[in-house]
Amino acid sequence: MIFMDIKELLDGSINNRVVDEEYVIPKEDYVNTDIIDLSKVKVKGNLTYPSDDNLFLDVECSGIMKLNDSVSLEPVTYPFSFKISENASEFIEKDQFTLDIISILWENIVLEIPIRYSEVTNYDEYKGDGWRVISEDEKNVSTNNPFKDLLKEIEKE
Repeated sequence: MIFMDIKELLDGSINNRVVDEEYVIPKEDYVNTDIIDLSKVKVKGNLTYPSDDNLFLDVECSGIMKLNDSVSLEPVTYPFSFKISENASEFIEKDQFTLDIISILWENIVLEIPIRYSEVTNYDEYKGDGWRVISEDEKNVSTNNPFKDLLKEIEKE
């Protein structure tokens, strides 16, 4: 875990802290996910602690994750960016006056993992005996479907 020192914010010495850091998410955090590798995550913005006892994090985050291509299964890079604007009070380690920034980042990175991502543009090489991968455009074009008549009958009902 990586913690951000927020003692000056909590004791009232300052009410705003500029954040301009790069954080490394530990590999053990994403070992059982679709992410093969994750670059340093760039975090830039502000951390504020107004008088109402809530710590607000307002930052832009960006990085690059390496995933397996959904079609070719080859490793590909997937750039991501997101904004965090939330109350981060639940991530404060009270006794240590620190903020668990990695937990906040990880919760948001998980939401950026695409369900399906491919850089393949030529689907011709992905075929076999009686099957082939088609693009979204080809999917909408009428093809020689042996079940076409059956589908029409089902749609009538």
